[in-house]
Amino acid sequence: MGTAEIITIAFLVSLLFFVTHLTAGLLMQARKYPVKKTALLWGSAGIFLFLVCCFSFLCLEKPWRMPVPLTLSYLYFWGVYIHVSADGFWKKCYLWITYGCVFCISLSVSFLGCYLLVPGGSDYFVYFVRGVLYAGICCGIFLAYYKYGRPVIREVSGFRTKNWISLSIVSAIYFCTFVVLLSKISADNGLYSNTLLLFLLLVCSFAVANILIISDIYQMRKEARDELVKQNVEYLLSYVENARKTEQENRRFRHDLRHHDEQIAAMAREGNTAGILAYLGQNREATESFPAWCPNVTVNGILGSYAAKAKQAGVEYSAQADTPARSPVADVDFVAILANLLENALNACVAEKSAGPIRVHIRNVGNKTVIAVTNPCGADLKLGNGLPAARGIGIDSIIASSGKYRGEINYEAREGVCTACVILNP
Repeated sequence: MGTAEIITIAFLVSLLFFVTHLTAGLLMQARKYPVKKTALLWGSAGIFLFLVCCFSFLCLEKPWRMPVPLTLSYLYFWGVYIHVSADGFWKKCYLWITYGCVFCISLSVSFLGCYLLVPGGSDYFVYFVRGVLYAGICCGIFLAYYKYGRPVIREVSGFRTKNWISLSIVSAIYFCTFVVLLSKISADNGLYSNTLLLFLLLVCSFAVANILIISDIYQMRKEARDELVKQNVEYLLSYVENARKTEQENRRFRHDLRHHDEQIAAMAREGNTAGILAYLGQNREATESFPAWCPNVTVNGILGSYAAKAKQAGVEYSAQADTPARSPVADVDFVAILANLLENALNACVAEKSAGPIRVHIRNVGNKTVIAVTNPCGADLKLGNGLPAARGIGIDSIIASSGKYRGEINYEAREGVCTACVILNP
C-alpha cells in the first residue's frame, strides 16, 4: 500500500478516535475557559492524534501501530481534559479513568468483532473497521451517559475529594485489568472462548461495580442538595428579616414625614436656609439606609442585607446593579451565587481585619448576566483552575447554580485584591 493510502487510513482512524475522545471530553467537562480557547486546545489534541497516527502507521511495525497512537492519544486527551475542565481534580480523574474503561471495552469488542467479520482482511482495512466499531459502540454509551448520567454527575461537587479519590481507585483497578485483557486479545490475533468468557465476566463485574458507584453518587447528590437547600433557607431567612426591618423603617419614615415637612416649613418661613440644610443632612443617613440598587427584589434584598452586615463589621461596601424586575436567572440561583460571593468577600475582610472595600457590579450585557465582586485578600490565598484551592459549600453552590446557565467562573488575585467574576448565559 502506498504512502498516500496509508496517510488516508491514518487520517480516517485518527478522525474516528478524535471524535470519540472529543465527545467524551465535552460531555464530561465543566468548561473553564471561553469557547475559542477551549476549541483551540481540543483542536490541538486532534492535530497531535493525527500526527501520531501517521508516524505509527508509516514507521512502526504491525504490533505497535495501534497501541502507540491509542496510548499517547488517550494520555494527551486526558491532559487536555484536566486542563480545560473547572471540576475538582479527582472528579476529573474518576470520569476520565472510567471513560478509559469504556475505551478498553469498546476496543476489545472491536477487536473481537474484526476476528468474526473480517478474519482475512488487510491490516489497514482491519484498522479502519476497528475504528468504526469502536466509535459506534462509544456513541451508544455516550448517548446513555448524556441522558441519564451527566445530569446527576453535574450536580455533585467536584471538590468532595475523599469520595472521588475512592471512586477513582476503583475505576483505576478496572482500567488496568481491562488494559491487560485488551493486550491479550490483541496478541491472540484470533477469537478464543476462554478469553471471551473472561472478557464477559470482567464486563459484568464492571457493570455491577458501577451500579454501586452510581448509588454512591446519588447519595453524594442528595447530600449536596440538602446542603444547598439548608444554605438557601438561611440566606432567604436573612433576606426576609432584612426586608422586614427595611419595611418597618420605611413605615416609620413615612409616619414622621409630616413632622419633617412642618419643621422644614417653619425654618423656611424664618428664612433659616442653613438650618434647613443641616436638618436634611441629619436625615440623609436614615434615608440612604435602605437604597434601591435595581428593580429586582431578590438582588436588591441580597445587596441590602450585605450592606447592613458590612456596615456592622466596619467594612466599606458599594454596589451597582441593573438587574431587571423579571430576570431570566431564578431567585434561588441569585441567592446561591450572589449571596455566596458576598459572604466570602465579607469573611475575607473580617479574616484579614480589613476595612474593605467590597465592590459589587452586576450588569446585563446582551443575553449575559455578569456578576463581579472584589475585596481585599491575603497573600496566602491560593487559586487553582480559576477557583480558590480551599473551598467549601459556598463555592460548590456557586458552581452548581451557575452550571444551570452554562456559566463561567473565574477568580483572580492580584496585588492584595481578589476579583470573583461569574458570567451567566440564561
